[in-house]
This record gives sequence, structure tokens and C-alpha cells, in this order.
Amino acid sequence: MITIVYSSNNDETKNSIFEDHLKKSIGVSEYEILKYKNFNEFSLAQVYNQGIEKSQFDIVVCCHNDIKLETGWGKKLISDFKNNPDYAIIGKAGSCYFPESGIYWERMHQTMVGQVYHHPEGQKKWLSKYSTKLPELIPVVTIDGLFIAFDKTKIIHKFDETIGKFHFYDHCFCLPNYLDGVKIGVTSSFDITHQSVGQPNQEFFESKDKFVAKYKSILPLDLKPTKPFVEQIKHKPLKNVGKVAIIIPTKGKVEMLKDCVKSFYDNCDNKIFTIFIADTGSSELEKEWIKSNILPFGDIKLIEYDYYNFAKINNDVVKNHITSEFEYLLFCNNDIKVMNDVINNMLLVFKQNSNVGTVGARLHFEDGTVQHSGVMVSIGENKNLKLGHLGYGTYYNYTNSIDQVIGNTAALMMIKKTIFIKCKMFNENYLEFFEDVELNLVCRLMGCKNYISGLSVAFHYESISRKTIEGKQSREQKDWSRLTSFINNNYNKIFSNGK
Repeated sequence: MITIVYSSNNDETKNSIFEDHLKKSIGVSEYEILKYKNFNEFSLAQVYNQGIEKSQFDIVVCCHNDIKLETGWGKKLISDFKNNPDYAIIGKAGSCYFPESGIYWERMHQTMVGQVYHHPEGQKKWLSKYSTKLPELIPVVTIDGLFIAFDKTKIIHKFDETIGKFHFYDHCFCLPNYLDGVKIGVTSSFDITHQSVGQPNQEFFESKDKFVAKYKSILPLDLKPTKPFVEQIKHKPLKNVGKVAIIIPTKGKVEMLKDCVKSFYDNCDNKIFTIFIADTGSSELEKEWIKSNILPFGDIKLIEYDYYNFAKINNDVVKNHITSEFEYLLFCNNDIKVMNDVINNMLLVFKQNSNVGTVGARLHFEDGTVQHSGVMVSIGENKNLKLGHLGYGTYYNYTNSIDQVIGNTAALMMIKKTIFIKCKMFNENYLEFFEDVELNLVCRLMGCKNYISGLSVAFHYESISRKTIEGKQSREQKDWSRLTSFINNNYNKIFSNGK
């Protein structure tokens, strides 16, 4: 079923140890190992092409001889090909992006994918985690030569023997196939450990220059996610849990609001939530459209305001419209579209943890890349505030679990009503935004912990409506100064509480 091809300049004792490991770990009965002694006489491309010609099986694995593989890896690899018949090349690490520079790891934390353990002799083992483990192949433009598996009946190009002896043979194999429509993927179905750490040398840079000269007309290559990974979990109804009030400020953009509301009814249990639409100045015609096309979805209330201030409006809804039957508040922008049962996923965080402040969701831009996996706050040199979103702009390097974070964006954020009131709600002195950041930090000052629910997934179309508001930039500057002052005054207390 599998032909394994490797090149070696080791002695026979080391080769025997490596082959014995392959035999014990592969997990299938039909396999062959083709060893090529190579003391710099041949390039890896030449060795692998010879292996392809001599291989008796369609699935060929070309790999380094300093790796260790998880027991049963061969059986799992066969399943990867069987379950993904449109993929011809599968690896353990790779990249969705190949830059003009020829250094495929140039945007490592954003566009590389896969997980590889490293365990050089005499050192502690560590994990290079370029992306989360997913139960599906991650499409890429190239994979690392550490481990390359392919169906030889489906590839169009063999290894290019004109570029590189021990470097760039992998990319000169992947890119021509990718450009001709061959699908390439990275698998998480089994673990791999590299017993050394590769370092660029003179031959690497010489090979890179030849590679760039040949492929410069088609670089960069950028394979963005077609969609984020969304796990559809079937939950049993939670017992002894209070209702959730979903608060959505909005103005105009009624079709977008409809998509937002509909997504909750499509994915969540409508018996445990009520939606409060806080309209901040839609036209009479738009409000009539909301009443005719959105309110009939279910338990939805329309509250009208003649001004916009995110903090003040949300606070007013909580104080004057949220009754005692509601235990949880879910603040939501009108440009959110939830992709799964985010309400139940978030409620589980409260049920499974004590002293919970806020719970957020993994948010994606429309192109599938990550917009938010938690708030990131720090103070740099000269007390300069640094604020950002964890995972911002990454393709697949996002959390898929429940993790503690500094805070969450109120674009989609749940909190207990009692905690929200105890925090004195949103600070209404903020004119544009950052009231949610301060709320998260106040939660920490109170001894609460904030969490990101990586299984809760939504699209965030990034403030489509708010960008049209005049004077936004000047208000942002005032808010930035206010937040900086708050953090500077409370820095030690904020960051001494948990993560």
C-alpha cells in the first residue's frame, strides 16, 4: 500500500534502526522501504524520482531519515487519501503562501500550517505549532520536505532535478503540481517528530535564487481559507441555566441585520434567548422593514433611540429592558453572522468554570482569515499601550478550544448580568470604542477570568455601519488616551490576575 523512499549517508546500524522504526510504526501490512545510499553523489530530487520509478505501490512517501512517526501513521495516511480523493499530495507542515522572496516561512505565524515536534539529541522536546489540529486536510501551496506523501497516479510533475541538491526540491515538486491544479494538503491525523533542526546554508541560498528566478513571474502565491473550520456540536439542553438576552445595536443596513438575527435562529436554541434590537437612527421605512421582515423570526424586541453611543445604549437596554428572567447578556454587533451554536458553547464555559468574567468567540473576516481570538493588551517602552487581537490575520493558526485570555471584543461577547452590573457596566465616557476592553479589564480587577470559546465561530464583517459615522477618528483618539490612562493606573493589578 505504501512505498517509503529515503536518502541516507548514515552507517548501516543507524539505517537499520530507522527502518525498524518505520516497520513497527506504519500500521499496514503492505509496504516497501527503498533506501538510497547517498554521500552527496545525488540530489534528493534524483533519489526520489528513482524511488517513484521503482515503487510498487501508488502511495509514495519521501521523507528525511531523522524522523519518528506516531504508531499507526501509515493506516491514518491511507485514510487521508481515501477520504480526500481530490488531494494528491499530503504533508505534515506547509504554507498557504509563497512570497516573492522564496522564503516560504516569511509569514510563519499567519500562513504556515501543521504541527511538528523537534527533539534533537541532548535537548528537550518542543512543538512547532503552526496551526491548530483539524479533522480535515488544510489546503496549501507547498509542503516541507520533512515528510512528503503523494499518489503517484495523480501527480502531474515529478521532482525537478535542475534546482537544488538538498533544498527547494520540495517546493519545486509542489508548486508545478499546484499550478496545474493538483491539490496539496497538510494532515493532523498523526504526529511527527524531527530529531534535528534544519539551518539554511550556502546551498540553500543558491537554490533559493535559482528557484526565484524560475518562478518569479507567478509569485506570490496566496491560498486563503475558503471558509473557517466550524465544528457543529450537538449539545444536550443545558439544565438550570437562565435565559440569554442578545443585544444588537443597529442603524440601517437592514439586510445585514436580518442575516445576523437569522443566524441565531438557524444555529441556536431559540427557547433560551430573546433578541433586543437597539435601533439608533434607521429611517422610518427601514424600521418598518425590520418589523415586517425580522421581528417575525421569534422573540425579538425593537427599542428605538435617537442617538448612537455603544456604551450608553447597551447600558440603557440592560437597565430598562432586560428583566430578571435573563441571567446572561450577549452583546452583538449587527455585522456578526454566527456559524454554530455559539450560545450553548459560551454557556458551557460558565457551567464548567468558576469566576468567569466575559466569554468571547472566534471571529473571522469574510475572506476566512481570523479577526479575533481574544484581546491582547500590553505596555511597551515609555508606557506605550499595545492593543490587538490574538490570531489577527492568521489563516489556520487559531484556537479551537477554551482558553483564558486578557479579554474579548463586544462584537460578540457574553457576560453574566450580575457581573456586568457589578462592573458598573460599560464606561459611557468612551465615545467610539474601547469600552469593551475596559470592561474586560475591570472583570480581571474583580478577580474574574475571561475566556475565548474557540468552538464558538462567527463571521465579523468589521464595523460596516460604524465606518460611515462622521468624526470617528477624533473620538478614537480621545478613547485611546482614556484607555491608556486606565491601564497605566491599574497595570499591576490587571496583569497579576491570572493570564
